[in-house]
Amino acid sequence: MRKYTNVLVAFDGSDLSMKALNEAVAMAKENPTLQIDVVTALNPTAQISSAVVYASILNELRKEAVDLLKEISEELHEQLPNHVVRTMVLEGNPGNEIVKYADEHERDLIIMGSRGLNGLREWFLGSVSHAVLQRSHCPVLIIK
Repeated sequence: MRKYTNVLVAFDGSDLSMKALNEAVAMAKENPTLQIDVVTALNPTAQISSAVVYASILNELRKEAVDLLKEISEELHEQLPNHVVRTMVLEGNPGNEIVKYADEHERDLIIMGSRGLNGLREWFLGSVSHAVLQRSHCPVLIIK
């Protein structure tokens, strides 16, 4: 099996994204040089006529995402104290943003759930994992 060194985990807090994160942790325990980037993508696509309301919703989503990733980062640093772990909130079309991030940061594997739902928001859907599979220039591990 290929030994990966730079892994991106698409995370939204759903059970499947947690399983994807756990897969990355297991890989890191086998590979002391593995670096993990955990990203979440915000895509508030609702038709909102007011720019003020849109900005308010986006700011709230961003704050929730930052808080979620901070918690995940702390847990990962406890489990993997000698590994490089980074987190990032992306904004835009999730499939496009995940692939763009992987390309720009030279990730050699993307790990993500097949579907993800978190609260009232749907950050990752089956269509997102499909889009990542179609556009990615690196291998994609889909967890179900």
